Amino acid sequence: MSRNENLLGLGSLWDTEQMNIDWDVARKRERDRKSELYFSDAMVSLPLNDGVTVQVASLDRVIHVRRIGMMWIDGVVCGSVERAIVPFDAIRAVFSPSNCACAAVTPDHFEMVPLGAVLRDIERHASSITVMGERLGFRGRITGVWRDAISVRSLCREWVIPRSALGAILVDDGERS
Repeated sequence: MSRNENLLGLGSLWDTEQMNIDWDVARKRERDRKSELYFSDAMVSLPLNDGVTVQVASLDRVIHVRRIGMMWIDGVVCGSVERAIVPFDAIRAVFSPSNCACAAVTPDHFEMVPLGAVLRDIERHASSITVMGERLGFRGRITGVWRDAISVRSLCREWVIPRSALGAILVDDGERS
């Protein structure tokens, strides 16, 4: 075997090694890009055509996402028509539905609508709600929306709940915004 025949095989090895280097660089760029993004970006990166489903710690059923807002989602509890507003802090997992019989709805992304605006809208409409926390749950109406809390009047008392304690807010009157 001549020296030139050995060099011919080295060229294809060099090309393969260069392709692997380019691939590694592209993967590193993608990892760096993802490390700068937030939970909402990761949620929207799921295949949205199939719908998005959320698992919340305070509910034993999942929620099908209809709207993605700034630090909150608005959706429908699986198997019902009950509307659920959930702060990002209460979300335990986000996934695309696999074998759910509910109709998949592609969520919209409303980046500039804060959770407080949604809660104030529910307050203005005097909608009946069920507040679901990790260790509490009660029905009532929102009577005040604070910077980091909500006031809710139930049948027997007035509650002030920090947003960090909210699991999900189920809107009982079926009104959609």
